[in-house]
Amino acid sequence: MDRLVDRLPSPGGFALWLYAIAFVALPALLAYKGLAYVVGIVVFSVGLRPHVDGIVEGRTVDFAFKWRGKTYQRQYRLAIRSEAWVVKILSWGLMALTVLVLPVLVFVLQAQGQIFYEQLETQLPAILAELGRLMDFAHEQLPEYVPEVDVDRGKGWTGVSNLLGQVAGDAVQDIKGVLKSVFGSVLKVVGTLLGDWVKLVIAAIIVGTILAGWEKEVKMHRGVISRGLAAPRLRANVLRFGELYQTGVSLFMIGYLEVAATLTVLYALAMLVLPLGLSLGAILFMAVVLGFVTAIPKIGGFGGMAVAFLLMATNIQAGLGWFGYDVISLGTGFDVLIRVAVLMAVAKTMGLLEAYNYTPEIVGKKLGMTKMQIIATVLIWAVGAGFFGMIWGILISLVFQAALRLAEEDAERRLAGGEAEPAASETGAAE
Repeated sequence: MDRLVDRLPSPGGFALWLYAIAFVALPALLAYKGLAYVVGIVVFSVGLRPHVDGIVEGRTVDFAFKWRGKTYQRQYRLAIRSEAWVVKILSWGLMALTVLVLPVLVFVLQAQGQIFYEQLETQLPAILAELGRLMDFAHEQLPEYVPEVDVDRGKGWTGVSNLLGQVAGDAVQDIKGVLKSVFGSVLKVVGTLLGDWVKLVIAAIIVGTILAGWEKEVKMHRGVISRGLAAPRLRANVLRFGELYQTGVSLFMIGYLEVAATLTVLYALAMLVLPLGLSLGAILFMAVVLGFVTAIPKIGGFGGMAVAFLLMATNIQAGLGWFGYDVISLGTGFDVLIRVAVLMAVAKTMGLLEAYNYTPEIVGKKLGMTKMQIIATVLIWAVGAGFFGMIWGILISLVFQAALRLAEEDAERRLAGGEAEPAASETGAAE
């Protein structure tokens, strides 16, 4: 009969259990937000690492589109032989992106707000005149219900009705002050995001640290797993599973970039064709912003519509045309409404394409999953657990995808008649 001491795990197994308890179980119970933050950073780093190796070995980037049954394709080869330089470029690029994102956002919002306020001052007499004509027409048609209002002075009928006229006129006169106050508070609104911005900058620093010390991190984590799992096949399967999961995350990242690039091109083409009166620089900027926002699963469609509304509603110039040349004008108000409605309709269309076509097809094809699996994953977790729950739902679905690929490899190995252990490289995923 075995003694109790014989049933205890080996020193390596004991270390593995303590590792799981200290870095997974206890944080999940006592500090789940911190655990989610760190795990997200690690998963991003793990998915980014294969692209470092791909650039060092030489990676081919394809740009292609189909037109009338023909495929037009152009290939570019990207290769930087020094791994250290690739890591530095990616690390410093992430740092620059995260550090500059908030200042650039503030600058764009403030600049657009200032332009809107200046345009409002210029167009306000025409707006008041148009409002006055509408009020006069309404008063003529319904004199018993609509007071006669002087929008320039805020005057209306005498008695009780004068109060309505005074309120209406004063409200019009206060538009400038209200809008100025709103745009003046943009910095305060953005300031509430400062904490998240700091976390984002810290995350970029950690990603750079992980990439720079990749070999050391991999060796340590693989050592903990190898010493903790005595069974050779189980150990090899666990290590191989980590490598396959890493591949899945990296493919998902590439899929997102491909969807974003596709939507960016479609946005640019739409804004070039439609008479929105935008310059070429504005089209390129808005196409990139809207393309990458819309590519975000679940909330991208709504986010794209919100961004489209803000970008177009703050441009109250009259005229519909191309590149500063007005072809037709129905009046400032109608022109603004048309531009806003058109771009929001484009954003809505792009959101539907992202949700039910591009993301399921492009990402699903790369991961070996069906359209329905991708759509179901996004909808289930987004509806049940919100946006961040949806992100974790995607990461969990990649666990299934890695397990499926591991099972397929095992079946192929058995079919070939080999009983060798699963191949796990010496520099695989840092699990």
